[in-house]
Amino acid sequence: MQLQTFSIPLLEAIEPRSRGGRPGGEAKIGTGRGTLRLRSKGPATVEELPTEFEEKAIGKVDDLLESYMGIRDTELAATMVEVGKDKKNPDEFAVALDEALGDFAFPDEFVFDIWGAIGDAKKGRL
Repeated sequence: MQLQTFSIPLLEAIEPRSRGGRPGGEAKIGTGRGTLRLRSKGPATVEELPTEFEEKAIGKVDDLLESYMGIRDTELAATMVEVGKDKKNPDEFAVALDEALGDFAFPDEFVFDIWGAIGDAKKGRL
């Protein structure tokens, strides 16, 4: 077996860390936790990993999805947590959830339990 050399062309230089690695050079310091997503079409992106709060809330919301609807869907759970993490009360959360995921027509009791799960995760009770 004969070894062959190959080369990979560099299409785009990666910005140095001192500039935050972001286009435009704005200095933004992250957590250092992220996933590099290489796309066949379009640029590579870095996606931030969920925080500990988000991980726990997503897990609980996923459990609630299973108990109420018989499905497990971490992407849907993550969307619901994202919608609710900055809301101040259940009514505000219900309106935002309806705007983001209105096609699902979630029952009020389920929405209230999701709100409770997000609140429990925020307070470290999960």
